[in-house]
Amino acid sequence: MARRPTPFRTAIAALLLLGSAAGSIAQQPPQKKPDIIRDRFAELADRIAIAPAGRSQDAFTRHPRPALSWSNPERQTPAGAMYLWTAAGRPQAALCLYPSGEQVIDLEFQSLSEQALTADSNDQLMWQPAEPGIQWKPIEKAPRPARSAFLRLRQMRVLAREFSSRLVPPNKNPIELRLLDTPVYRYELDEKAAASTGQPNVELIDGAVFTFVQGTDPEVLVLIEAYHEGDGQAWRYALARMSVVPTQVRRADSLVWETNWAIQRPHTPYYVYKSF
Repeated sequence: MARRPTPFRTAIAALLLLGSAAGSIAQQPPQKKPDIIRDRFAELADRIAIAPAGRSQDAFTRHPRPALSWSNPERQTPAGAMYLWTAAGRPQAALCLYPSGEQVIDLEFQSLSEQALTADSNDQLMWQPAEPGIQWKPIEKAPRPARSAFLRLRQMRVLAREFSSRLVPPNKNPIELRLLDTPVYRYELDEKAAASTGQPNVELIDGAVFTFVQGTDPEVLVLIEAYHEGDGQAWRYALARMSVVPTQVRRADSLVWETNWAIQRPHTPYYVYKSF
């Protein structure tokens, strides 16, 4: 016959159960602050829609995962994230999120488009650049784009290494930036998307986004594209800032791009919006 538990034994069992549960809870590590910040980044990015301005077109596609998760010890930034919005696989806008104080998250927008854009969050207009965010330039003396995607990626890496970049704050020493050899984004083109560039007589073959960083914080974006126009095929590049600080970019020994302190307005291609 089974013995009925006495009140004393029942109490002991309850205490052991509580102790086991408490030990299980104690063994679970608390969520680290950078992880909490990154969760906030994702929540904010989820609310933002970016689309062509003044047209009844669908919003661009935001990739659900950050193109780059980063930090910048030099600026005491423990965590940051960069998201990309694309149209037919081609990048149209970049957004970096990073903490600015205990309660503020900065949203750093940069247009990668050749058209006007709008960005809104929960139907509230945040950013409306009225001019193109990039300007394409040919990569002189570059080899013909390879036939295979694998070899084109190798070519793009070699071409990206021809560039160098640095921040040049006035009255301070320049800050050399480091190129990430692996692109943060490789174009996701298909046969239909390759012709959907918004430019007549231009068909994309391939493309990638590289970045110059401080720590792992993106400061300059380098877009490299393979395309054919008419009967020929060639490479071109475009540069975009992800920093308010004056910046220089060189290709070999030639200065090809230089910026001053960023002028930030809701209608400019580069703009930092503060979120509370």
